[in-house]
Amino acid sequence: MNRVWVVALLGLLIAGCGQQKQELRLLNWSDYMPKEVLEEFEKREGIKVVEDTYDSPEAMLSKLQAGGDAEYDVLITADYTVGSLARAGSLQELDKSKIPNLQNLDPQFANPAFDPGARYSVVYQWGTTGLAYREDLVSGPVESWAVIFDPAKQVGSFLLLDEMREMMGAALKYQGESVNTTDPEKLAKVQELLLEAKRRSQGFAGGTSIRDRLIAGDIAVGPAYSGDILAAQAENPQLKYVIPVEGATLWTDNLVVLKKSPNHELAYKFINFLLEPEIAAQISNSIGYATPVAAAMDQIEEKDNPIIYPSEEIRARLELLADLGDQADAFNKVWAEVKSR
Repeated sequence: MNRVWVVALLGLLIAGCGQQKQELRLLNWSDYMPKEVLEEFEKREGIKVVEDTYDSPEAMLSKLQAGGDAEYDVLITADYTVGSLARAGSLQELDKSKIPNLQNLDPQFANPAFDPGARYSVVYQWGTTGLAYREDLVSGPVESWAVIFDPAKQVGSFLLLDEMREMMGAALKYQGESVNTTDPEKLAKVQELLLEAKRRSQGFAGGTSIRDRLIAGDIAVGPAYSGDILAAQAENPQLKYVIPVEGATLWTDNLVVLKKSPNHELAYKFINFLLEPEIAAQISNSIGYATPVAAAMDQIEEKDNPIIYPSEEIRARLELLADLGDQADAFNKVWAEVKSR
């Protein structure tokens, strides 16, 4: 081939590579980011967003351990996983000068117990984990975790939530304990409760699966995330949600930048974008969870809905999941035993 043509062809190939769009790779819970929001970010930045999803923390960790820690830029993860990921060296300590919209956050989320000083994380959404049920399918009142943990008070078929801290936290609350209790005797009782409940249940499932099976009428009761049920009530008004009398968890899901992210700068731009009041309101109005962005509250359509924004009386019964550090092994052992038997 003529050398002139070779040089010209190489020039075209290099130019073509230069025009290839940058990518932001996002790992997120299922059904947890409106497509329109991702499209708006793509349009603004002239890039492509690739979103992969997971349905349980175990599935998320498996993706990271399989090489995803160097593939994804931004991860949306549960509050209690932030500390363990940071200790493992998986997270980038945030350069807050690159996230000026942090000023839009409600101050109560600026210094979370699971990440003091918010060194590694920014709250994305918050909500509660209570009991969802089909009013037309249960045989009695649904007011207590007893409908799962006490055979005499079971009111219908149920699933267990495939989420260690939430499900073990529910069992601890049922016993009148803190969701962060690491006392061996209390955790042994949790194991017994969960194994007995597992035998009577239809197994474990992620939050979206529990929602879908409640809608379909395959089950009557299940632990559920508040936003999932709010959205599902439009499909079936017989679907109800309650915070059990013993209490439940108030959780946050959080934006973190992976240390091996291929594109840190784009990750910071994305987090800053999500903290814009209009974008934050659009997200919460779409997916039904509570926004931590105080500057967005005047644009929230359901700010008076107690499922999303519980009353002070109900919030007094809620507890945040803490980072357990080395004590997490005690939870892991119980959960492994429950899942394997």
